[in-house]
Amino acid sequence: MRNSGVGSKLKGSNRSSSLIASLLWLGLLVGCSSTPDKPDSPTTEQSAGDQSEFSAQPQRAAVELPDATSIGDDTDASATGAVAPHVNARIRAAIDSADQGRSDVAIQTLAELVNEPEGGFLAAFNLGVIYDRKGDLDVAARRYIQALQKNPDFSPALTNLVRIYLRQNRLADADDIARRFVDLRSENLEHRAVRLEVFLAQKRFEDVVRSAKEILRKDERHVDAMLAMAHANYQLERYELGLAILRSAIKLAPRRAEIYYLYGNLELAMGRSPSAMANYRRAIELQSDYPEARNNLGLLYHEARDHEAAVEQFLFALDGFPDFKQAYLNLGNAYKGMARFKEAEGAFLRALALDNDYADAYFNLGILYLESDLPGMEAIPRLHRSIEVFNQYRRAARGQMTNEDPVARFIEEANKSIEQARQREDMARRAQTQAETPPIQEDGVDDDDE
Repeated sequence: MRNSGVGSKLKGSNRSSSLIASLLWLGLLVGCSSTPDKPDSPTTEQSAGDQSEFSAQPQRAAVELPDATSIGDDTDASATGAVAPHVNARIRAAIDSADQGRSDVAIQTLAELVNEPEGGFLAAFNLGVIYDRKGDLDVAARRYIQALQKNPDFSPALTNLVRIYLRQNRLADADDIARRFVDLRSENLEHRAVRLEVFLAQKRFEDVVRSAKEILRKDERHVDAMLAMAHANYQLERYELGLAILRSAIKLAPRRAEIYYLYGNLELAMGRSPSAMANYRRAIELQSDYPEARNNLGLLYHEARDHEAAVEQFLFALDGFPDFKQAYLNLGNAYKGMARFKEAEGAFLRALALDNDYADAYFNLGILYLESDLPGMEAIPRLHRSIEVFNQYRRAARGQMTNEDPVARFIEEANKSIEQARQREDMARRAQTQAETPPIQEDGVDDDDE
């Protein structure tokens, strides 16, 4: 089975599975008085709305984001990262407004602060986070770049910018910008840790291990480097080594949700589903809006045929990350397990609206049309639609299909079902015609003559 998602690794043969093994984005609003701690994880307040109402459009407009050349010559190489107390107070007030759902107030306050010499970088960063939450990635990326121009040492902005590029599959831009800031601030270990995420996305797992060791030689307590190394060992199927690294990380940062999430992935890879589930739950306890942990927990519920609990987790994941295509794929399969076929169709279509080349979504949508009676769709049109979608799957999966791929067999099955449905319709029409034709009486017989 193919991988899907940045740095993800799928186990088993079920195409509906979509195990996510890396953080997709970072969105923590930050306030500080001098140099803030690096934020670790996404925090959002968006509503997913009625998940039964999805757009059926299979495409969306491409998002044009700034690239590495957008970092101009005005980057302040001497920035100290200081934040004036009065600026920090207003930033914190803006954060409170954003957390209360008043993003317009937060945006106005932060926009007034971006040109402050002591703290403007932090205002720009938090503007980026707010627009990131809104899904306006173009504006978010430009605000993160603005923060980096004002303070090239501010790693959270670099992290968020790189993750936007990774979410858009723009690996070259992610690598260019990460490398540029590592070169600009070679002693900044947080910048170097950001580049580990790029290496993970590029599947350069041995480079991750080597670079993480270099960071740990300078700072043996660097938890992000430990996480990246454990993740690389997970991908390299060195599961016990990955667990050992994470056990050390837990001692240093027992409340880091990512540690328990990755621990769960490793446990699951070793066939320990109950332990994996417990670790995903622990990650969610520490960070309730952790989309990847919710997605993977939902998968375990789905495998246990607790489809209702699975749907709940997938919806939670999408509430915080509406571009999470793997969660839509899994949501569709959970709805299918509950015989909520129209909602399943909507979830698959939403995944395809996010990625028109998402082969797994085409495959599962084709199966849905092949096997399920959808309200308002007659059998023969539905089966023709199944064949169409399977052919779209072939296009999207080109170069990845194996000889064992069942799609040809499913298309043949759909064609046979169409022929059988036509035969049934013909028989029904003939029966109806016979029922409506009056009986022909025999010649020479007259009831009145009797």
